[in-house]
Amino acid sequence: MKKQLTLFAIFLLAISLQAQSPQTVVLVSSSGEVGLIPKGKKKAKPVQNGAVLKSTGKLQLGAGAQATVYCNGQFKELAGSPSVELSSVCGAGGSAATDAGYDFGEKLIAAVEMVADAKQRKDGWAMAVGDPKKGSDGWGLAVGDPKKGSDGWGTAVGDPKKGSDGWGTAVGNPKKGSDGWGGKGSNIRLIMPFGKVLATTTPFFWSRPANSEPYKLEILDDANKIVHTASVSDTFAQIDLGLLNLGVDQKYHWRVTVSGSKPLTSNELEFEIGTEGERKEILNFANNAALSRTSKSETVPSLIEAIALENGRWYYAAQKQYAELQKKHSDNVVNMMHAAFWMRYGFKRLAEKASRG
Repeated sequence: MKKQLTLFAIFLLAISLQAQSPQTVVLVSSSGEVGLIPKGKKKAKPVQNGAVLKSTGKLQLGAGAQATVYCNGQFKELAGSPSVELSSVCGAGGSAATDAGYDFGEKLIAAVEMVADAKQRKDGWAMAVGDPKKGSDGWGLAVGDPKKGSDGWGTAVGDPKKGSDGWGTAVGNPKKGSDGWGGKGSNIRLIMPFGKVLATTTPFFWSRPANSEPYKLEILDDANKIVHTASVSDTFAQIDLGLLNLGVDQKYHWRVTVSGSKPLTSNELEFEIGTEGERKEILNFANNAALSRTSKSETVPSLIEAIALENGRWYYAAQKQYAELQKKHSDNVVNMMHAAFWMRYGFKRLAEKASRG
């Protein structure tokens, strides 16, 4: 009995300590003038979407301003109040991140950790999201100096020294440079498509190695029988899959080779033909998510669609959704989410490009 009481006391202490610790608040989207008033300060400093805040501060909303924030597994819409205590935001009463919203929250935090880790490692990502010392884009004001443990990344992310690099479910090793990019190296790296695609005209594209000879693209069925071949001089080809009589839900793979004095062979990527009905069902699921229905943001519902498409293995459609969002909006959250998408599949160079918007 005494042992049980001791364990219960430890459990209560852990809950108490967790409640006292500042929590992480992510500014998901905003409109109008939105600023952060750090703890112990009186003046607000502007912050942009994607800023990571501590719950010890206040969010100041200008006249007519609105904001969506994420904390403690919940999304909250803020509007109408001149200032909001962020500690109250992390309490009960928000929209729980369920269904498609849950995946959005999970991938949002992975994207935030990705940027935080890159800043600490000084590997070039910091330039992509602004200079925290200048505070020019809101990141510096939101995260502060990680060395000082001030109002910022201190409690937002894990310790990169412990082997977690913040890339979420990233595959491959993003710290290793990839060969065959930008007209250099002797490898061909296939990029898209993989996963599910429609039987329509689809772009196939790959990295550019040190090569000046034509590329041969081959599409093979599950029995390694070649079903289509194309010769192109550039690193992409538009293939009308509807003309190839490919079976729905049948697996196919493709590769690219170069003949000549220095033969090159790519890796292989697998894809399968999906239906428009499947794709629409996934988009309907995303559009019916609680957060999609209630959000006043111009970007959040589209981001949830992109995540739902990715979760459904419609990777090319998801990437296209991110790219179109970036064309329409200059938004740090969109940039981070697109970059994190590429990093999940080991394309660091494309992730760096996406992070710049």
